[in-house]
Amino acid sequence: VNPPPTLSKTVLFGDKTTPIPLLKSRVNHSLTLSQEQIACLLANAFFCTFPRRNSRKSEYGNYPEINFYRLFEGSSQRKIEKLKTLLCYFRRVTQTKPKGLVTFTRQILNKAPNWESCQTQLTRLHITCEGTIEDNGYGMLQVDFANRFVGGGVTGHGLVQEEIRFVINPELIVSRLFTEALEYNECLIITGTEQYSKYTGYAESYKWKESYTDETPRDDWQRRCTEIVAIDALKYRHFLEQFLPEKMTRELNKAYCGFFRSNANNIHLSAVATGNWGCGAFGGDTRLKALIQMMAAAEAGRDVAYFTFGDLQLMRDVHKMHNFLTDRQVTVGQLYSLLNQYSDTVCRNCHTARPDVSLYNFIYEKISSPATANASEPDKDSGISSVMSDFC
Repeated sequence: VNPPPTLSKTVLFGDKTTPIPLLKSRVNHSLTLSQEQIACLLANAFFCTFPRRNSRKSEYGNYPEINFYRLFEGSSQRKIEKLKTLLCYFRRVTQTKPKGLVTFTRQILNKAPNWESCQTQLTRLHITCEGTIEDNGYGMLQVDFANRFVGGGVTGHGLVQEEIRFVINPELIVSRLFTEALEYNECLIITGTEQYSKYTGYAESYKWKESYTDETPRDDWQRRCTEIVAIDALKYRHFLEQFLPEKMTRELNKAYCGFFRSNANNIHLSAVATGNWGCGAFGGDTRLKALIQMMAAAEAGRDVAYFTFGDLQLMRDVHKMHNFLTDRQVTVGQLYSLLNQYSDTVCRNCHTARPDVSLYNFIYEKISSPATANASEPDKDSGISSVMSDFC
């Protein structure tokens, strides 16, 4: 976990009568709250006491909803399981008052890399189809596959990666009170939240399982050493849309915004724990998104731990591509040019829903002759069981 932001950029919120500062768009700013303060604010959200927050027409129209009223509408099983998870949190914090702090940092990328000229090579990759970011990403920067309104549908019907993380770490939800919608070059970094529940399933199959005791160590600020970054992916109506150069560049810049740290030595940066960012309801291609995140992480000076959430073939394909690119010392800039070539020569001339030539096959063919590529590609199962501790 990175060191706490400098005090000059951080608000330690402690005055009971002062309004909570807002993390407004286009402003780098940090806010630190105690876990006890967060519990009080979330209790107010549960009872829907925040005024002027239920309408997009109010002055908070560009902020997420914070009141929990949608959770009480209807009787869907999703909402019942969410409420079980949240009630576990409230029971815990009322039985034993939490003692730590949590920091929320809005970070802006003022100057994006010139991707075409990047000479960085891909960093190390651990990829697995087992485990999850929250269970196996200790000591790493853990990615929240966010909505631009952070938390997405956590106070409503949504129950996929972001919403699940927000209900098992409910202190994340308070960010919706003061975080304006993320712009194309912004992310939200949350340091110090605690996990209170275990769960099973996903979306319709999600079930609250049991209370969980988080034993993650605390830093000097008494924050749990858990760093989560919320980065929002683009949503695509058509599969080919995501291969437009401007769309790929936007996703590269967004991922890089979440991964880079202007005040840290790259040697000390942890790995990124991530997965199929923006690849569910948002329509992203898993293999493209894996490349984009590896490129952004390399430029930010981080290794990558990638969780495919049970997709064995994706694990094999990405691992093989990573080995292929690193063996041939392909730079981020060269790979960026290949992505644009694929867009221009394959996707632009495609008249079907999906191109005949896959992105990875295109890259293999462009970098080497078919004979060389076949001879050089690593065995699908070799080296996949990398040691996670290498990246901590």
